Amino acid sequence: MSLIPEISNPYIGAFAGGLFYGLAVCTASCLPYVTSYIAGIGAGFKKGVKITLIFNSGRVLAYALIGGLVGLFSGLFRLLVSEEALSPFQVYSSLAFGVVSIIIGSSILLKVRKPSECNNANMIIERKTNRFGVDFGAFSLGLTRGLIICPPLILLLSYSLPFANPAGSVAMAVLFGLGTTLSPILLLGGVTGWLFSKAPLFRKWISIAGGGLLIALGAVTIVSSATQIG
Repeated sequence: MSLIPEISNPYIGAFAGGLFYGLAVCTASCLPYVTSYIAGIGAGFKKGVKITLIFNSGRVLAYALIGGLVGLFSGLFRLLVSEEALSPFQVYSSLAFGVVSIIIGSSILLKVRKPSECNNANMIIERKTNRFGVDFGAFSLGLTRGLIICPPLILLLSYSLPFANPAGSVAMAVLFGLGTTLSPILLLGGVTGWLFSKAPLFRKWISIAGGGLLIALGAVTIVSSATQIG
């Protein structure tokens, strides 16, 4: 069975479902965090696209981990597939995402407030990025965001239970994640970086705004999640 009834192959259906979901819902929910981070670090077009790709790679890894767990513990997942049973996991995942957003936003503001240390810090980040090919801030945001399981992914993995082994569940989750990656957010991340690079005189204030917005978004996420506990 496929996520999209018109597509018989479940793996193609998973990828197509990710494409469809990424067109609107995924872009709307992730874009504020991505653009805030891009503003905070002062990325241009190319780096904005790269940051968006790294953010999405974190989400795809989270989906792969979830898919693997579902494949390994499929019997337990059958019992936990309801929205009520998954609610505690969703709440604590949201709390973790909110905390990570606040930490990253705060680190951006600290670097802006310490210009004498900013250049050294940026050089360290640049060396890490060149060596490992990963921006750890963007990756952490994407990973924790991906752990908040979206309804289409739950539906997809519940479809995979009757026939998919752990490897199949991981493959379907990854294909779904790759589908969401090929969404407008990729272009919008680059455009955001390009627009901000056109205002070099306001770069400091753009960075402050980006860091502050990440903190605000994280705080809203935490408050919203906290109200669901108990």
